[in-house]
Amino acid sequence: MDIMPAMAAAATFATVAAGAAVAPASAAPVMSGNYVLTVTDPVGRATLVEWNVNPCGEGCADIKAGPGYSRAQLVDGQWVIDMFDYVRCSDGTRVPYAANAHITWDPNTLAGTEQLVYTQAACGQPPGYTQPNRVQLKQAS
Repeated sequence: MDIMPAMAAAATFATVAAGAAVAPASAAPVMSGNYVLTVTDPVGRATLVEWNVNPCGEGCADIKAGPGYSRAQLVDGQWVIDMFDYVRCSDGTRVPYAANAHITWDPNTLAGTEQLVYTQAACGQPPGYTQPNRVQLKQAS
């Protein structure tokens, strides 16, 4: 199971845990332009998602993937974004907005993790099922 490529951030709004301190952004590279996000699930299946990223202030980046926007924030030296997400089952079935995704990545290496938590039964898994994924961003040329 992996996330649906074109809809990874569709119709989503980012939230950052209440009370989290936003780290100074001046030391981190500014995210701007087109990126490709590769999400690799625990069995090695990879999904590519195109992101268009625009700075929205210090330690802030608006991300467009598909028809929706989400907002990433630099928190404790890591980029963080939370969004609703589609789940795509191994048989090709897509379950819209069946999970919450929490993605963090290093501002220098652009590598990180995604925690996908199912909010409803999907792909044979119960609500509350957690799937850890690896993520890697690469700026598109």
